[in-house]
Amino acid sequence: MNARHILQLAACASMLALAACSVSQTYPLFPAERTAPPNVHYDVGHAYANGAGVPRDYGKARSAYERAAEAGDARAMNNLGVMDLQGRGAAASPSSAIAWFRKAALAGSSAAHFNLGLLHELGIGGSVADAAFEYRIAAAQGHALAQRRLAILLEGGHGLAAAPDESRRLFQLSAVNGDPESLARISAFRGVRLDARSAESVLAEEGCVGCTHPERKMASRAVGELNRLAAEGDASARYNLGVRHLTGNGAVRDPSEAARLFTLAARTGYAPAARQLAQMHLRGDAVGRSKVIAHAWLNLASRDKGAEGRAALSEMEALEGSMTPSEVEESQRLAAEFAAKGR
Repeated sequence: MNARHILQLAACASMLALAACSVSQTYPLFPAERTAPPNVHYDVGHAYANGAGVPRDYGKARSAYERAAEAGDARAMNNLGVMDLQGRGAAASPSSAIAWFRKAALAGSSAAHFNLGLLHELGIGGSVADAAFEYRIAAAQGHALAQRRLAILLEGGHGLAAAPDESRRLFQLSAVNGDPESLARISAFRGVRLDARSAESVLAEEGCVGCTHPERKMASRAVGELNRLAAEGDASARYNLGVRHLTGNGAVRDPSEAARLFTLAARTGYAPAARQLAQMHLRGDAVGRSKVIAHAWLNLASRDKGAEGRAALSEMEALEGSMTPSEVEESQRLAAEFAAKGR
């Protein structure tokens, strides 16, 4: 990558939109589906980065974010990546940004998966296929901008096989999750190829200090739309609605209802829901604590041919290390039963 490209990226990133103030933002969902725990260092970093109640100071923001990242805060890792791309608090470095985004993605940040996809789509560190891979993970976690970008790629003409039906569904879910551009474009249904200029408004930074009343109203409308789609049998809507109930983000926190919705989605083969159920069974969160049942859901999720399936297979194999052969055998029987109920 030449210096001009780096400067172009830095200038592009300097005008980013704060996607974390979107009502659809939840993090991290994997490996545990919960919002990020309070972290004073993250809060301090966010305040200094945005000049919220203190003079803006990117050096102090970086220092605080780094301390939060050391404690495992995925939001801080992602925001350090954004700052590295911007050249704020340090020299602009796309390679360092990608490293932070990858760490944040592994720690569960849907924004980081989206940011990796954005860079790959621009030809930085990956291909359009790599971008779709990252967008798909973030989209399954309810990230509205990732749903929109993936929908655009799947329209065709962007190096991927056209999938218009899936593209329309993703545009609809993106609109439901609060993305105004997707809402405006559903009827016209036309894609826009990404370039550095159009990327200015979509790079995702995590964190929101005091979301506004209109955003809370949008959250209520979004849940209503998700309820309608879920009632119609849309597995992704059931999953996203389940996440809302699990985290209390825009809906009443109700882990039991979340488990019910995840089960409905998982039985149709929707891998993200099956992975969430596995985590709930491992913790005994509103469902019985059981490695056997968790393994069965991961088994079902591992049949997905994409990123979710590969992640589920890795989690399933790791779990087997603490199980007996008879427990694994019983889990395989349950997985076959779960799959049969979904047919």
